[in-house]
Amino acid sequence: MGGGRDYYFRPRPGGAMLLRIAYDARLRRSEMHRIAGINRATGAVNVADGHELTDPERALIDAWLASGNGMQGDAAKAAEQIGHIAHWAQFKASPAELAAATEELLLAMQDLREVLVRKAAQRAQKPE
Repeated sequence: MGGGRDYYFRPRPGGAMLLRIAYDARLRRSEMHRIAGINRATGAVNVADGHELTDPERALIDAWLASGNGMQGDAAKAAEQIGHIAHWAQFKASPAELAAATEELLLAMQDLREVLVRKAAQRAQKPE
């Protein structure tokens, strides 16, 4: 990931969590910070403690509520499932459940990441 996006909507049951992506080029990493939880059914927005929602963030949320994530098919289903797993791991999983699932989940995500990076590199090398 290289700093192309400022926000990410993590799908969760019934809605999404808006996360701000903070990039650190020197350390070559990114971190995600919770901005708000969004309830798709009601449109309710629960802003994270200590954060004041900006007009551009509100516009992002409104656009997401109107159109969803913009993906379709298998990619949309996979992204939604990954978001649900992240929500489960962060808020619902017990330490024993996490211990049992962590290695397999990390390996699966690493496999997916390697495939996506390789395919992106191949696309970048092909002349249009």
